[in-house]
Amino acid sequence: MARPRKRHKIRNPTLKVSRKNANKHFKKISIKGNSVIAANWDKKATLRQNYQRMGLMTSLNGIAGGTEKLYPDEAQELDMEEIKKTLGPEEGIIERDEKGNVINVIIGRSREEEEEEVFNTEIDPVPAKTDIIRALETQAANVYKREKYQSEGEKQFLEELIQKYGDNYDAMFRDIKLNIYQHTSAQLRNKCQKYLKSRQNKIL
Repeated sequence: MARPRKRHKIRNPTLKVSRKNANKHFKKISIKGNSVIAANWDKKATLRQNYQRMGLMTSLNGIAGGTEKLYPDEAQELDMEEIKKTLGPEEGIIERDEKGNVINVIIGRSREEEEEEVFNTEIDPVPAKTDIIRALETQAANVYKREKYQSEGEKQFLEELIQKYGDNYDAMFRDIKLNIYQHTSAQLRNKCQKYLKSRQNKIL
């Protein structure tokens, strides 16, 4: 009776163990997608090392571990505005003194206020740290951007709201018959402003 190794050799008499066959299970990594990253990719380095060298982040959630967190020795004063930003709608924090008396109540902002801040906040550009980042930014700037157009049905819907309420976006929001999709006040304001601007440009 033949041994397993002997039996394998009998099934494949032409098979010879070589460096090519021994390394057959190792896959060659080929970077597909972005040409700038593919041109600057070091196959001998890890993904984290490549991203760090290029100035990119491996995770948008920050570092998960492996770094020391430094805490201040002395207690710092709390910034109430920063705390208010962390609160969601219908959430609040009660601030008390040493005796337990209520001295302040911090209430979270509504969704309309949060959406308004997101729409109106201008993001300052951050200077690129590496040549690879500059090349990626240049590549992204040259990408064709498709302009979003408002459909005829949406234009008619906005026209009816403007004729009925003018610039009272809170009243538009509460009208459940016309505002069937329940757009918020901030969304209605942006849609109406975009519609009025396009209508004005068409007249000019």
